[in-house]
Amino acid sequence: MTKKSNIEFEDMNLQVGVRLQIMPSKAANPSVHYTSLIGFVSGEYLLLKIPQEGAVLHEGDSVIIRVFSGVSVYTFSSQVESVLKSPHAMMVLAFPAAIQKVGLRKAVRVKANLPVKIKNPQDPANFKMATLSDISLSGALVSTARPLGTAGDTVDIEFSLRDQASNQEVTIATTASIRSVQQSAGSTADGATFQTVYSHGINFHDLGTREQAILQNFVYETLLIHRT
Repeated sequence: MTKKSNIEFEDMNLQVGVRLQIMPSKAANPSVHYTSLIGFVSGEYLLLKIPQEGAVLHEGDSVIIRVFSGVSVYTFSSQVESVLKSPHAMMVLAFPAAIQKVGLRKAVRVKANLPVKIKNPQDPANFKMATLSDISLSGALVSTARPLGTAGDTVDIEFSLRDQASNQEVTIATTASIRSVQQSAGSTADGATFQTVYSHGINFHDLGTREQAILQNFVYETLLIHRT
């Protein structure tokens, strides 16, 4: 990841309705909640919806706001100036004084351990279940007991990630090309027996805009968890 400071608010190009992450900055175990931008007056304040999923924020609370845009993540600190319940539920936050931008490189990989369904484009009725061992914005490492093919072959893959904004599981289905195949010895979960493991490096093709955003969110959240 690459960091850049001295970002202006306008550089984020935030649109009304954009989803934002919000978390208390002084909590011992801060939990991430989701809100959306109602509006703002540059240099004065932000208007955000009150998170619905159990977040309790009060006037004077310090918070951290994070927003995903393309392959960049913008983060800034703010303070809750007011919580309004009428005529509409919303929060007034102090306008950010400093914004940090983190560029998320496509090559950054994180551990995943997700079940993935593999299909041959020529025989879509049959499929194999495998493990998606790690993942990046552009591809993944898929582990199987039998080889899926050779370098250059194309497969259809299907796996699920949780969309943090809606708190729902979203199925990501796309075509991928096998970039490399490596054979190694692995063990069962209890360590009792050894087995051959085939690790396939794959590149994603044609991910939709929503799927890209969900994948970016997953990768960045996983990086944050391991960093802390």
